[in-house]
Amino acid sequence: MTASRTRAAKGQGGLLRDQLLDIAGRLLEDGGADALTIRAVASSAGVTPPAVYLHFSSKRELVHATCLRVWSSLFVELEAVSEGISDPVTALYETCVAYIAFGLRHPAQYRLVMDGEATEASRHNEDACFRYFRDKVTACREAGVPVESPTETARVLCSAVHGAVSLLIHQERDTWPSDTARYMARAASAAVHGALLTASPTPPPSMSAVTRPD
Repeated sequence: MTASRTRAAKGQGGLLRDQLLDIAGRLLEDGGADALTIRAVASSAGVTPPAVYLHFSSKRELVHATCLRVWSSLFVELEAVSEGISDPVTALYETCVAYIAFGLRHPAQYRLVMDGEATEASRHNEDACFRYFRDKVTACREAGVPVESPTETARVLCSAVHGAVSLLIHQERDTWPSDTARYMARAASAAVHGALLTASPTPPPSMSAVTRPD
């Protein structure tokens, strides 16, 4: 039975909305998109489904709002890790580590936004992430790194960090590397060095030139 709840006082509708998003986020993390329903959120909040519909017109809108709420913190995190780092390549590396860490911390939201249907939330975040990384690549070029096309290089970089996240979040957690910090560091390093190494119009070194262990 759904518990009764007094009507929110005038001006406190935003407070209830935040509470509903808190609950929706927990449901999404624990059970995925199938567990996030209007009825489940209402039951957990102690309200009736119509009270939820006052804030979200559909489950689709609720899912979008829940994902965007988490994603809004991404760029704050990315700026925090690169702030104060004078070398733009190192700043780019730290940004990549933070991006991968974000995706692994929020697998359900990441899948829905970056790997789900092309919703407004997906388009907004994909575009924002791409522009953010392109700005970081441009900073590398301005510092003297031979980058022919920041756009193309950012595209390669984004594909690498997105792949590093997607590889794990589509698997069960018990199959993840035991040392995820090392995984993130290596994946970020490979993404940055690979993207910048091939960013110059000069042909990259032959793979045959790479020294192999005996």
